[in-house]
Amino acid sequence: MPYVKTPDGIDIFYEDWGSGNRFVFTSEIYIDYYCAYTRELAKRGYHVIAVQMRGYGKSSRVPQTDDIAEHWLPDMLAVADHVGAERFAYTGISHGSVLGWQLMREYPERILAFAGVVCGPNFKNGHFSGGAARARDAARGETEEGWKERCEETRRGILEHDRPYTTPYWREQLHILADYEYEHSMSLDPQERRMHFGHGVDDGMKTEEELIAWMKTVKTPCILLGGMQDVIIQPEAMFRTVRYVPHCKLVLYQDSDHGVTLCHGQDLLEEVDRFFAERCSF
Repeated sequence: MPYVKTPDGIDIFYEDWGSGNRFVFTSEIYIDYYCAYTRELAKRGYHVIAVQMRGYGKSSRVPQTDDIAEHWLPDMLAVADHVGAERFAYTGISHGSVLGWQLMREYPERILAFAGVVCGPNFKNGHFSGGAARARDAARGETEEGWKERCEETRRGILEHDRPYTTPYWREQLHILADYEYEHSMSLDPQERRMHFGHGVDDGMKTEEELIAWMKTVKTPCILLGGMQDVIIQPEAMFRTVRYVPHCKLVLYQDSDHGVTLCHGQDLLEEVDRFFAERCSF
C-alpha cells in the first residue's frame, strides 16, 4: 500500500487512481467510496490522488489535539511532492474542501483549479459548522450502543439520498457506500471513533471583511457545488463566496443537502470534468 512519511514521522496513506500528468488531488477522512465522482474522474483521463488525513483510516493514528487540521495541507503536499505533482487541480468535499482554500492562500502557484463541494467558507459570525456535528459523533463513540446507533443512522441517511432520477449505476453506488460505511464504521477502534478535528484550519481572518478582501484577490479558477437544503454549509455562504471570488462558478441543487455527492454524483462528475477540461492547463 502507498504511504508517505512526513517530517514529524506520520505515515500518510493515499490511493492512486489513473495515470499520467493530469493530476487531480483530493483529501478526506475516509476515501474508499465517499468521493465516488473522483474515482470516476480517473476513468476520464485524470490522475487522481486521494490522500487520507492523519489520524484516520490507514494513515497513522495521532493524539486528539486542536491542531490536527493544521497538518492537512503539509501532509497532502508531501504526497504531491512524492508523486512528482508540481501543479495540480484540487477537489474536496466539506472538510476536504478546506485544503483548496488553504492552497489558494498559501501556495497559489501549485493549484491549477479548485472544485469545492459543499465548501463555504462558512461565515465568520459563528454560524453552525460541521465541527459541532463531528464532536457529537465522537461523543457517541464512547459506548458500543451509542456508536452502533450512529452507524445505523448513517446507513439509513445514505440510502435516503436516492431520487427518482437516480440511474441504476449510481443507485448501486449508494448501496455499496451504505453497506461499506456501516461495516467500516463499526470496525473502527475506540480511538478513531472518538477522534474529531474541531473546526478546521485557522485562516488568520477574524471578520467577514477580512475574508472578503482576501477572496477578491483569488486568481485560481473555482467552481463551487452545493445543496439548497444544506444546514452545515449554508447556501448563503456560497452565494457570498461566488459574489467576491473572481471567475467563480456556482452550481446549487434545490433538492439536496450536505450529501449532494450522494444524490447528484453523476451531475457533479460532469460539472467537475467539464470545468477542469475548460479551465486547467495541465
